[in-house]
Amino acid sequence: MNYYILANPHAGHGHGKQVTDELTSYLTHKKITFRLFETHQPFDENRLMADILAQKTAADRILIIGGDGTISLSVNALPENQAFSYIPAGSGNDFGRGLGISLKDTIATFDNIHKAQPKEIFMLNYVSENLSGLATNNFGIGLDAAMVDATNKSLTKGVLNKFKSGQLAYLLSALHVVLIKKPFGVTVNGVRFDKAFLFTMTNHSFFGGGIPLAPDAKITDSDIHLIELDRFNIVGVFALIPKIIQAKHFASKHVHHLVDKKFELVIDSDQLVQIDGEIHKLKAGQKLTVTTQKRTILK
Repeated sequence: MNYYILANPHAGHGHGKQVTDELTSYLTHKKITFRLFETHQPFDENRLMADILAQKTAADRILIIGGDGTISLSVNALPENQAFSYIPAGSGNDFGRGLGISLKDTIATFDNIHKAQPKEIFMLNYVSENLSGLATNNFGIGLDAAMVDATNKSLTKGVLNKFKSGQLAYLLSALHVVLIKKPFGVTVNGVRFDKAFLFTMTNHSFFGGGIPLAPDAKITDSDIHLIELDRFNIVGVFALIPKIIQAKHFASKHVHHLVDKKFELVIDSDQLVQIDGEIHKLKAGQKLTVTTQKRTILK
């Protein structure tokens, strides 16, 4: 058995390289055979995964190292029946948190992978006229997407990532975006929201670098959790932020939590959407359908 490793050395502002170097040194010492495929530019994952799939045998394993963007792009390039393993090495690492994988001990994580049996997990499967694919973390519209867009463009994120403060980068962007983002109208599974502000679908707990947006969500079942926050007075919105961090936000009358196996929705106006931290646009009037897809992981 060989390990085919797809690694993003740039993840987490260089943390991906540290994790990869530590692991490959360990594998060499243990005489565990592997082949390393490293990304060199954005969206290399699709090309590298195609190379891996062309070379590996049924007995070999695929191991992905990187952040939330890396795992999302890699899984989207994998056939539905192909098992994989994952070691988090990014700044937010929400997928790793959702899986319950250690974010600190690379070797212990690999040792668990090496002896692991296949387990079923579920990912969001989204389809609209112009968008389709899998989301390993969240699909967010409105404030969610504006926050991610602002964070990705911010110099602050790079500085804070060096100090292991990815969550703080999201929160600082949130404080700015909350002041300027306008609400939008959306109809989902027959339910109408006229002043939607934050609108996020997920099937595990975490968002924005460890914020427990959907505390009861589990990646091992096919339930989709939808969290909608109405736009209301700005003081109230800011007061709700610490409650979200403490997983106490469902007590607010302005927060709505829906759970279903399938969501169909239409928005009233064009909106930015974020899918695992990548920004896209959803047009007004286009139906979006979100279900789940079963995948296999060794962890």
